[in-house]
Amino acid sequence: MAFAALLCIAACGADTGYPSKDITVVIPFNSGGAFDAYVRALVPGLEKHLPNKVNVLPKNLPGAGGRRGASDIFRARADGYTIGIFNMPGVLIPQLQNMPIGYELSQVTWLATLGYDSYVFVVKGDSPLNSIEDLKQLDRNITFGATGPGSTSYVATNIVNETLGIPFEIITGYKGSAGYLLGLIRGDFDAAMINYSTARSYVQSGDIKVLAVFGAQSNDPKIADARTLGAPELEQLRVMRMMGGPPNLPADIKALLETALLEAMEDTDFQTWLQSTGNEAHPADAVQTRTTVLEMTEFYDRFKQLLD
Repeated sequence: MAFAALLCIAACGADTGYPSKDITVVIPFNSGGAFDAYVRALVPGLEKHLPNKVNVLPKNLPGAGGRRGASDIFRARADGYTIGIFNMPGVLIPQLQNMPIGYELSQVTWLATLGYDSYVFVVKGDSPLNSIEDLKQLDRNITFGATGPGSTSYVATNIVNETLGIPFEIITGYKGSAGYLLGLIRGDFDAAMINYSTARSYVQSGDIKVLAVFGAQSNDPKIADARTLGAPELEQLRVMRMMGGPPNLPADIKALLETALLEAMEDTDFQTWLQSTGNEAHPADAVQTRTTVLEMTEFYDRFKQLLD
């Protein structure tokens, strides 16, 4: 009986009083961005739904497009005191390119999905172009702006145009998505691919207009989506916000964190924040999150030659 009790103590994390100290949530980006804002809005609810009244401490660890933070999460001790948010496909693309990254996404302990951003295909607000077909009828290369090769917007631009048969070229060198959106408004190029949360205010102001949406279904007959364009596979094009921890996180600790994250997303204050910012929650549990990671890996691997 004594031996059985010792085995239970060793195997059952809940019996050890987890969590007994503060939990760090790594944010692989600078403060002020979308991922940072999402985590900081979620933290109060997460603290409320975790036992033992511990603090949850956001830690910004920017660098290498999110790879530095992802590596820090992956290499942390598997005790539940370091978890973090992952940008998919931002951290997936370097892995498929066989870059030295310090993590393996198939081994991450996935906890939950917080939400996602769809991609939108946009042009200048006063552009005479009103559809993808209008673009194709120009009978020339369509110019796009992007930050640079390997960025998620650059990859999305490649995949969409190659799939839809749009002749194109990409102008790079812009600093961040806001930089190339301003370039679009100035008329530096014809179009851009960008996540909707970044584009939202420019769409609302009329500075840019949306021709197509990917990663979500269109609710506007003037705006195409992957299915109406005859390329349903492009529904995989979205920016995911996923929570994970290091490999081999004990099952009981994983379950506790998963439940607390899902409950925090239902918290009234977090829901109020979502509404005030125009964001939407798309929560998913640990099993579905892992499934989505595998599906995205398969999808982007099919376009591996377009990732550089």
